[in-house]
Amino acid sequence: MRKVGLSIFGSVLCSIAFAAGSAWAQVEQERFSYPVGLDPYGDNFLALRSQPSGSDGVRIARLGPNTLFIEIGRQGGWVNIQLPSGQTGWVSARYVGCCRTAETGPTVRSAPVAPSSCDDLLYERNAIFKSAGYCFRTPRGIRAFGNAGCQYDDEADVPLSIRQRQQVTQIRATERRLGCAP
Repeated sequence: MRKVGLSIFGSVLCSIAFAAGSAWAQVEQERFSYPVGLDPYGDNFLALRSQPSGSDGVRIARLGPNTLFIEIGRQGGWVNIQLPSGQTGWVSARYVGCCRTAETGPTVRSAPVAPSSCDDLLYERNAIFKSAGYCFRTPRGIRAFGNAGCQYDDEADVPLSIRQRQQVTQIRATERRLGCAP
């Protein structure tokens, strides 16, 4: 019984840290959730999905075992999370542990597992554009990310940070190297 209380308390601490609007620059003092129960001899990642469902929406990223994130909401057995990059999505609540500070975790700022397929790369790239307000035109993009709250019809107009632009450039280079369809 006490374990459950601590788990709920930990989740509340994570939620309070996010609700307080703490900057990611202060990650050493915040408490984060992280993936648990992954199979190190299997896939060893937690799927970040565009919707709170294993069948609706799409996988937009793969989170490694040391990826830190903040819980921003819950719906049924799903947790809406935000990564330090600002990317948001849904993960199965079954695989969410809480709480860990960035300095006590195995890695201070753990990155998601690198995408290994053209689909993974496409979704990772489009997730960056979605988080910045891009309006998708293709049925696949609209189905995966929707256009709620979108503001920009042209990728060149989307206000990405320098880091996000570098990520998009790296993803596109990997897509070219793998021969992914444009």
